[in-house]
Amino acid sequence: MTKNKNYVANDLELITDILADPESLSLLILFQKYHPLVISTISAFKFRYYDFDDLKVEAMVICYQSVQNFELDRNVPFGSFFKANLSNYFRTLLRNQAAKKRHFDLLANSLESLITEKGSGYLGPDRTNLTPDRQVLLEADIARLPKVLSSLENQVMQMYCNPNPYSKETIANKLNISHKTLYSATSRCKKKTKKLIYS
Repeated sequence: MTKNKNYVANDLELITDILADPESLSLLILFQKYHPLVISTISAFKFRYYDFDDLKVEAMVICYQSVQNFELDRNVPFGSFFKANLSNYFRTLLRNQAAKKRHFDLLANSLESLITEKGSGYLGPDRTNLTPDRQVLLEADIARLPKVLSSLENQVMQMYCNPNPYSKETIANKLNISHKTLYSATSRCKKKTKKLIYS
């Protein structure tokens, strides 16, 4: 029991130090103390688009924010408060990951439909004699496309690959870009798509 009280007291001392001087080593000491908690919390979530080391950096930011929001007179241990904040933050990241996956799936399906409708020559030389193996590889390449394109290029591609494609004028107006910028983005989309699919 005494050991547990000392553990909590140590947290409070570190938190007080951090609040007094955010650049003190106390934050690193506190974060290191809860490093096993951070690792187990990250491992409990199934992330696909986030690097493990990046998640640890995010966890340190959440640790600092938890220190700032922690009420010293509360009857809750800092570790529980930090874990709750970290879990909430990771749930938000998972929701973003799910939204990103839906976005990728939509774009991949739209592009696949466009190629089916207009023929494989739409993006370059017609290569209709695809073996089943090449067909599988092509589908995998198309699924990777949203990661290769920039945010603007993704938006342009979605509007062109829409079942009811937008006109160039409409796309430029909706994205609030010039026709020159639209032309450049479209050109980059085609180049990147050709490179991804035919390299």
